[in-house]
Amino acid sequence: MNKLLFITIFLCAIWFFAKFFRTKKKDNGYNKDTGHYNKGLNVIEKKSSLRKEANTFSNPYKFIQFFTLDQEAIKWCANFLGIDEKSLTSILRNIHTQYNHFYLKKRRGGHRAISAPKSELLSIQKAIYHQILLPVDIHPAATGFRPGISIADNARPHLGHNQVLKTDIRHFFGSIKRRKVIKAFIALGYQNNISKVLAELCCLVRSLPQGAPTSPALSNIIAYEMDKRLQDLSNEYHLTYTRYADDLTFSGDSIDPQILLPLIDQILSLDRFKLKDIKTRFIRKNRRKIITGVSISSGDKLTIPRAKKRELRKNIHFILTKGLVEHQRYIGSTDPLYLKRIIGYLSYWRSIEPDNNYVLESMTALRKLEEKTLFLKNI
Repeated sequence: MNKLLFITIFLCAIWFFAKFFRTKKKDNGYNKDTGHYNKGLNVIEKKSSLRKEANTFSNPYKFIQFFTLDQEAIKWCANFLGIDEKSLTSILRNIHTQYNHFYLKKRRGGHRAISAPKSELLSIQKAIYHQILLPVDIHPAATGFRPGISIADNARPHLGHNQVLKTDIRHFFGSIKRRKVIKAFIALGYQNNISKVLAELCCLVRSLPQGAPTSPALSNIIAYEMDKRLQDLSNEYHLTYTRYADDLTFSGDSIDPQILLPLIDQILSLDRFKLKDIKTRFIRKNRRKIITGVSISSGDKLTIPRAKKRELRKNIHFILTKGLVEHQRYIGSTDPLYLKRIIGYLSYWRSIEPDNNYVLESMTALRKLEEKTLFLKNI
């Protein structure tokens, strides 16, 4: 009897380990191997990942979705968007092939999947953005993806507050499904059949793709009611609220995260959003406060974080003393646009701290170096 029991346990153990290692071989997520990562481009493109991505974005219901679209609505959209009806029909029939898929490395680890529309669909989405989405009013607390509004405008309202609560929405674009997009176009005054066509042109695998020019504007429009509820919640607790894309920020002089976070989560759940708990930060008085990359720690003015200032000052010093080529060789950079990126960040620094003389002097010196470098290349 004991021998039979031993054999049964042994066979079960073999089955379990065989199943475990077979499962491990499957690629159930992003490929974390960064051996072929090109630091100059900050992009990962791997054939195996792209093949998997193509399978992920192949919608088994694509033909069913297409044939539910009204041909008269397609014709109307073609005229409205200035595209040939047959071309639009072809795009709608094969919407899943109209994107290039790649990955970007996140600043704090991991990778972000980007689905960038190809040229023909990109032109259509830009037309939808400019003609339909851009004029729509969004909630004033939403500061991301708005012309003339920057991350500094997202941080400025929180100046002078002792406490800050920061949190994120998990899979923000991916949580906005096609049915919500259809409802958004209907709310803007478009007929149901036309709204379905417009939504199909803005969605991929029945949700907003990260990389389409229409996704940010649609997310702000669709999140209006959520922003309104979060603003009402903030007013009730005498707090200030802003949202930059999926980043939610609350500030005030007395915040109890144990009370506030469940209420925020409850409001988000009404629109099928979820909090990303791992990104939640509660910052108390006299601690360093960074909001969307901008420091409000001084209490009365916006500044660039000290660590970023030190890094930038060091790079600028060596560029001007050792030379651009030698500096890039020393840090291992092959980026042909390295100098332009440094000048660009200085321009951003100046927009945050317009009275900083060091920034102005450095920009002048680096631009002279840029002109000299271009002159020598053209000789």
